Amino acid sequence: MTSNDTTTASADGNAPPLFLRVQYEVPDLADGSNSADQMIDDDNKQTQSQATIITTKQSFDASNCPAATIGLPLSVEPVKPDPGDYTYSGMHDHGPLPLPKEGGQFAQIIGFVNAAKKASDKYLTEVIEKEKALAPPVTAEANQQHKRKRK
Repeated sequence: MTSNDTTTASADGNAPPLFLRVQYEVPDLADGSNSADQMIDDDNKQTQSQATIITTKQSFDASNCPAATIGLPLSVEPVKPDPGDYTYSGMHDHGPLPLPKEGGQFAQIIGFVNAAKKASDKYLTEVIEKEKALAPPVTAEANQQHKRKRK
């Protein structure tokens, strides 16, 4: 589960400092349990196993994230994009596009989101790798049982 908080400009036009906070709540796999696992008791009722939840918080602001570049870098020439490609290319069907306004609050927010996405990908990849390392080895018998359950 993740949650995000961002600030917005006030009505009088004075912009407060911008930031993005991300919080992850992931079951601790080190204790051998997995919150996705369910146990079936003697009465064939499913019960959720108890797992310790690890909360990780990340904060992104101007001190640790650069503002995003909206347009093309100076060394890149505008080219017409391939059909279905919606990334900014600097070129439209009828010629070059005007240069976008760089900087400002939106560029800063885009920078925060880009940094948060990279950090999220890294964090969740580590969680998945840890889960794979702690998972019991899959046997041929377990594979057969899984296939029978799916039918």
